Amino acid sequence: MSTVNVVSWNVRGLNSPTKRSRVFQTLRSLRAEIAILQETHFKMGKLPTLQKSYFSQWYHSCFPASKTRGVTIAIKKSFPFVISSSLADTDGRYLFLKGSIANTLVTVAGLYSPNTGQVSWLTRTLACLESFQEGICIVGGDLNITLDPVLDSSNPHHAVSYRSLRALKLALSSCKLLDVWRALHPNDRDYTYYSEAHNSYQRLDCILLSPMHLQDVAKSSIHTIAVSDHAPVSLSLSIRSLPASEYLWRLNETVLQLPDSAQLPDSPRRPWSGRRTSQ
Repeated sequence: MSTVNVVSWNVRGLNSPTKRSRVFQTLRSLRAEIAILQETHFKMGKLPTLQKSYFSQWYHSCFPASKTRGVTIAIKKSFPFVISSSLADTDGRYLFLKGSIANTLVTVAGLYSPNTGQVSWLTRTLACLESFQEGICIVGGDLNITLDPVLDSSNPHHAVSYRSLRALKLALSSCKLLDVWRALHPNDRDYTYYSEAHNSYQRLDCILLSPMHLQDVAKSSIHTIAVSDHAPVSLSLSIRSLPASEYLWRLNETVLQLPDSAQLPDSPRRPWSGRRTSQ
């Protein structure tokens, strides 16, 4: 059994080569095997050249009208995630992938909620995901709403009514999803986004998972806000059918190319301090 590392991150634009390099460097440092990115700002038909040395599979949901919105899911090279089907909307706000990891059915979804009408949009999108998903369902995204306004925001005033929040939580329950970080940190305060306009911190970004797989979560973390104005959120999930990675020793073949006369330098002799006896 081994773990899969999932990172969800609103990167706020990936069209700049310098920005892409910094984002990929951060994802590598987090050892991401599945990266769920929001606000990539890619326009369909005008995708930039994406490096495939670390992530070899790229899947996109793009907004065709302009370089805004956008959801991208990247899979690490050699990671055994075989995709069987995908579903993306035409507004660049969600992307669903379904396949298998080492013969275990897995669905990975990326969400980027609008900043108005979040509850109605999420309710519709989760209903669509419910009919699509199979196996272990992992959802990463920027929900643009706090699921617990008391703990997830530094601002005591909330624009969304508790009635709307109850409707959203019912939709999550229907889809059999829970907020992993909050489940593991029931009373903690941490935030993923700072609003300069409102001078407040909020936890808008999260990874959702089925409650029955919560026991398989090794760790869930909120990282530092850097590169983007949102913090990456990570999840380490154990998958029983995924074999543990092994360390492979490899001979340095340059040693075999040394000439026969090449010798290692003699080890220094210790000074003899004893008394020689006559024979």
